[in-house]
Amino acid sequence: MKYGMIPFFIPHVGCPHVCTFCNQSRITETAGIGYLTQEYITSTIKDYVGDSQNNKFWEVCFYGGSFSAIDKKLQKQLLEPAYEALQSGLIDSIRCSTRPDAVSDGQLELLQSWGMKTIELGVQSMDDTVLSLAKRGHTSEDVKLAVQQLRKFGFNVGLQILPGLLGDSWSTILKTAVEIAKLKPDFVRIYPVLVIEHTELAEQYKSGVYTPLSLELALQYCSFLKEWFESHHITVIRTGLQSTEELDTGHSLLAGPYEPAMGELVTNEQWRQRIEWCMNEHTEYFEEKSKTVIIEYPRSLTSKVRGLKKRNVEYFESMYRDITFTWRENNTIHRVQCIIDGLVYVV
Repeated sequence: MKYGMIPFFIPHVGCPHVCTFCNQSRITETAGIGYLTQEYITSTIKDYVGDSQNNKFWEVCFYGGSFSAIDKKLQKQLLEPAYEALQSGLIDSIRCSTRPDAVSDGQLELLQSWGMKTIELGVQSMDDTVLSLAKRGHTSEDVKLAVQQLRKFGFNVGLQILPGLLGDSWSTILKTAVEIAKLKPDFVRIYPVLVIEHTELAEQYKSGVYTPLSLELALQYCSFLKEWFESHHITVIRTGLQSTEELDTGHSLLAGPYEPAMGELVTNEQWRQRIEWCMNEHTEYFEEKSKTVIIEYPRSLTSKVRGLKKRNVEYFESMYRDITFTWRENNTIHRVQCIIDGLVYVV
């Protein structure tokens, strides 16, 4: 069944800290939550679902703030219309995002009583130095304890990661990947860090303290993380921020690897690395005179393997000028093949 998301953004509500990278109202194009009346939430849910109630799994999602930490009266205002829609069968689930240090028994019991099924934690990193520099106000140990808490109450658990924070390196990215995999979340989101106007990170960028990720390094970080999590049977449901007019016009985006098609580019990078690894594993064959490589793939993987605007095709042909490459669809196979001088290897 297809998935239908009904998003409501509550930027910075409930957060006890202002992280160096955070300006939620800019990211979500939302300046406050005064418009989120019960009537508005009810009508929005009905507008989204329309006549397609039975054609999708509908979920109301509260994003942008630390939902479990906001005032209980406000929680009731936001959750009551969603709960009524859940009880009537109009929607199928409710989720929210929050902080790792805002999941006490009392907070979770309240959310559970209003029909909450899934909770996403803003983890950002599992390196304590990186967390401290970002002024997160929690530690990696808090993340581990929070996941245990959510499991105790039976919630589906999602973790959000921000590669590219001040202090990040391949070492800290690897540490985050290993520690997150140990926690076995139900899913992960990966958002490479962007420099947004009116944040402390923006001032650090302007003063030269912080250097944003290049697009290429962001793709390498994200593709590694995605590959790692998928190899540990953890679903990555998103890489890169959702495209918005605010981000696309660049009015508030100062720097960083923003790409509306970031998810597609990360998948392209995964295939590029897989093909290159295969070639490097069999370099002895390139000592032969012919030096030919054929990349075969089923039609369903054509754009992923060749890359957006032939990104991967151009990479290999520019990096390996002494090798003749052929890229071709083969609908008799179900996996990508790298054929080196006639010898077939599954990528």
